[in-house]
Amino acid sequence: MTVKNQNYALQNLAHGVVSFIGIGWLLHIGSSIVMPFIFAILVAVFLYPIENRLRKLVKWKGLSITLSFLCLIIPFVIITTLFSFQLMSIMESLPSISKGVQGGLDKIINKANEILPFLNLEKEQVLSGDASKNLEGPLRFISQGLLSTTEILAAFGFTIIYSFFLLFYRESIKNFIIFQFEKSARSDIKETLSKIKETIQSYIGGLGLVVVILSVLNSIGLSLIGIDHAIFWGVLAGILAIIPYIGTMLGGFLPFIYALSTAEASWQPYAVVVYYMVIQQVEGNFITPKIVGDKVDINPLFAILSIVFFASFWGVAGIILALPIISIAKIILSNFENTLPYAVLMSSDVSNKKGHFKKIAKGNNN
Repeated sequence: MTVKNQNYALQNLAHGVVSFIGIGWLLHIGSSIVMPFIFAILVAVFLYPIENRLRKLVKWKGLSITLSFLCLIIPFVIITTLFSFQLMSIMESLPSISKGVQGGLDKIINKANEILPFLNLEKEQVLSGDASKNLEGPLRFISQGLLSTTEILAAFGFTIIYSFFLLFYRESIKNFIIFQFEKSARSDIKETLSKIKETIQSYIGGLGLVVVILSVLNSIGLSLIGIDHAIFWGVLAGILAIIPYIGTMLGGFLPFIYALSTAEASWQPYAVVVYYMVIQQVEGNFITPKIVGDKVDINPLFAILSIVFFASFWGVAGIILALPIISIAKIILSNFENTLPYAVLMSSDVSNKKGHFKKIAKGNNN
């Protein structure tokens, strides 16, 4: 490699590092402004097909946009209200189920010592403190997360306003973006914007359908096992499925702990574990791939990094936004020669593209 090429590579690396730090800093100090606007973009793009259909029935654009918002907000408010009441009811009953949790954990420890005596688990260490905290901690995290998200979406006032005007001026905004580029590149920019729109709509719509399917399956499964508040636990696990890789596992852990205190039969908590192990495999290998498809073409490494990165800034909201943002970033990076290697590195089939980076390097050298 010549000195000129080395300097060029170092320059690109420096630009990438500085950009990464700068973006992180902006996300940190401007979260109250940036986050509602990002939510607004996702909401506007998702509602676009609905508003487009309503526009055929309602000639006034403002009214068709308002009706499309109602189609989204009314079910959301109903579900959130019912979910909150169920959560409050369970939180209030925590003191009364403390002994049941402790007794259930006691049985598990005895069984583990019988099967694996070398573990020599001591009850006093494992069951130290109030046993209800085994369930209270995660539930309080969820309730605080819901509150945090609600506060962000109480900035949802801003999100709604932003979304409304993004839909209202969508053609003007689209043309503004396209005409910032040279004439020869405008067709590629149109295609890029179309890919971003398809990715957002596919991801949000597909993920919403996955959440509904898992909520129904989990509620039915827990009802058959005989767990109290089966619908609440089932819907909770369905919602937590938006967290890749660990969401379903976390969704199964909470009803397992709860079943230790409330289940009438000793086999029920173990049935919960087995059920969620099966449903996680079904969800990961069949439901999500079939519904969401390959629109979110991000490998697990960058998916986890993006979740940790955005969660550190925005909490629960960051976890929700991580995959859409990183997917959009990959689409944008793939359309520029200098940033194409980053897009390839982020793709889910990067392990099958062994010679791809060499081709890109040859193309850059030419």
